[in-house]
Amino acid sequence: MRKIESSIDRRRITNRPIAIILAAAALGLFASTAVRADDSVGTVTQVNGSAQIERGGATIAAQQGTPLKLHDKVTTTDGSVTMGFGDGSSMALSSSTSVEIEDSTAVNGQNVPSRVTLISGDIHTIVPDKTGQPHSIEVNTENSKATGPSPNQ
Repeated sequence: MRKIESSIDRRRITNRPIAIILAAAALGLFASTAVRADDSVGTVTQVNGSAQIERGGATIAAQQGTPLKLHDKVTTTDGSVTMGFGDGSSMALSSSTSVEIEDSTAVNGQNVPSRVTLISGDIHTIVPDKTGQPHSIEVNTENSKATGPSPNQ
C-alpha cells in the first residue's frame, strides 16, 4: 500500500492553537491594563441648569453620565449637579458651588473620592457606613451639619 503524503505543514497546524492562546492572553493583558488605566472616581448622575468640569486645563459641560476623574473641579452656575460614586455615596452641589476632587482610594476594587474640597457654595452628601446605613452631611462655606444614625449603634 502506498502512503499518501499531505501537502499541509503540520508545524503550522500545531502552532495555530499556541498562537490563538498567546493572542487571547495578549488581549486579556491589554483589557486589564485598560481597566486599570481608567482613573474615573464616579459619574455625573443628574444635572439641572448649567455645570462645568475643569479637567487638565480644559472645561467641559457636565452632563448625565460624564465620568469624574481625580483633580476635576466641578462648578455649578445657575443650577445643580449630583455626582454618584462606586461605594454608594453621592454628592449634590447647589447653585454657585465649586468643589475639587483631590484624592481617591480603592473601595471594593473601585476608585472613589477620599478628599473633596469645597471651594465655595453648598453641598449635600450621603455616605453609607460599614453597615450600609446612610449618613447625610450638609456643608456650606458658613455652616456644616451631619445627620443620620448614631455611629455607636
